[in-house]
Amino acid sequence: MARSAATASDDRVERFGGRLGRFVSVPFERRTYLSLAYLLLAFPLGLAYFLFVTIGVSLGLGLAVVLVGIPILAFTLAVGLALAGFERWLTSTMLEPEIEPRTELSGERRRDQFVSLVTDHKTWSSLLYLPAKFVIGLAGFVLATTGLSTSLSMLVLPLYYDRPGLYVGLVPDRAPEISQTLYLGWNYLLVGFDAVFTFGHWKITTLPRALVAAGVGLLLLLVTLHVLNALARVSGWFARVMLEGGYDPFAVVRRSL
Repeated sequence: MARSAATASDDRVERFGGRLGRFVSVPFERRTYLSLAYLLLAFPLGLAYFLFVTIGVSLGLGLAVVLVGIPILAFTLAVGLALAGFERWLTSTMLEPEIEPRTELSGERRRDQFVSLVTDHKTWSSLLYLPAKFVIGLAGFVLATTGLSTSLSMLVLPLYYDRPGLYVGLVPDRAPEISQTLYLGWNYLLVGFDAVFTFGHWKITTLPRALVAAGVGLLLLLVTLHVLNALARVSGWFARVMLEGGYDPFAVVRRSL
């Protein structure tokens, strides 16, 4: 019985050590930097995709009455599918999920193939993925720039904490305040409650405080990298859901080369 309890305790310690090791080793994993690069690329790419799709679709629909918009819509669809194919390749290369495209259209005649293309829901989910990536890219860019810059600046704080005129974070002229107000009417009385929360800043003037701040910065860095990895995994899952099975002219060209 005592041996079983000791074995269970050793297993718990081993599991905890494994989790702690995975948590601490995240800066040394290749996947971390691939995820970071993927998310940082997602912001400019997502912005370009968003502008291209919104301008192409709105311009094509607006000019469709005079028939000029139909070629614009066809061009937007063709380029959009090629860009979606590039996204399949990029996601499969930098992240884990393998996204299989569709490289053949059903039907022997061009008309039947075109009908098969425009009636396939994966065609439109692939096109919709392009502007949606802007949201993912924006979230990743904000998280990466804010979290990494703050954690790294805190991590190296012991090197410059005693230098005048250097600040880390937001240091306003006065401490920011958040006011919460609640008023309730009771008969002829107005009962109110005010709560004011004041946030100050932590002034670091000694080496022990700087070392504590560096420890907090290291913890923040590890947490930020794990959150970025999780966001990259969600992005890969979303790309697989939206892009898998869609027609990919990019893959057709690559296979023919």
